[in-house]
Amino acid sequence: MSKANEDLLRRAWAAYDVGDVEAFAACLTDDWREYGPEGPAGWSVDLEHEIKVMEANRIAFSDKHTEIHHIVANDTMVGCNCTVTATHTGPYMGLEATGKTIIYYEMMFNIVRDGKLAETWAMTEGVGIYEQLTGRPAPE
Repeated sequence: MSKANEDLLRRAWAAYDVGDVEAFAACLTDDWREYGPEGPAGWSVDLEHEIKVMEANRIAFSDKHTEIHHIVANDTMVGCNCTVTATHTGPYMGLEATGKTIIYYEMMFNIVRDGKLAETWAMTEGVGIYEQLTGRPAPE
């Protein structure tokens, strides 16, 4: 089962990178949630929200690529650490395309239920996207 969960994670994030909403959603349970480092006490998003982010990112960063460095998986969980790179080729948070390449690092742990990702717990490290593009902190 751990190999199946590893493959599931790879399919989900490959679909996300190219903006394939249907393929990404097919990897998730109907009640999937993504949480930040604070878990349910902090921020969380559902698939409806994530699709909007995914579509906006696809416009702004058409070559987004997630390089997965390591995956750890068992029957109920799959985690990874990865590097995300992308070139700013379209509008993002009121900014016209700059042509700059952004980079950030993520660690994700995913709870697997019935062969799909049910929860994603993500931590991102590095200077935020807006700040990488402008040299200024993102507006609230």
